[in-house]
Amino acid sequence: METTYKLISAKDFIKTHPTGEPDLEQSKKILIELAAIAEPPADYEILLDARDAYGTLTLFDMYELVTELGRHRSAFRNKIAVLSRPDHQFDKARFLELCARNRGFQVGAFTDFQETIEWLQTCVEIGKTVSEKSE
Repeated sequence: METTYKLISAKDFIKTHPTGEPDLEQSKKILIELAAIAEPPADYEILLDARDAYGTLTLFDMYELVTELGRHRSAFRNKIAVLSRPDHQFDKARFLELCARNRGFQVGAFTDFQETIEWLQTCVEIGKTVSEKSE
């Protein structure tokens, strides 16, 4: 079965103030725009490429973004893959994955592009973590 996914670069999604601090409110507005694009009848997975993201989102910021996802549940009903650098950014991506999964979203955090694509193309049981899937 062919999988269609929309690639979103984090620099297009995570906005920053001129000081370099994340602009959470602007990022939420963009998330709402993404939700409008992903509303049914659109049917594709989302790949959020955060490897080149600038600024530092706190864990609270990540939680706020997941809360915003929850407000647009029908738009984000398919898988959302977060591709990040294999540093502290990945730890935050894993936190995002955990929070989103606790709210019923199919989110996976990855550091390898090929692994990300493979996950998007496979059926995965909701509730399993990325580490459980690789066993």
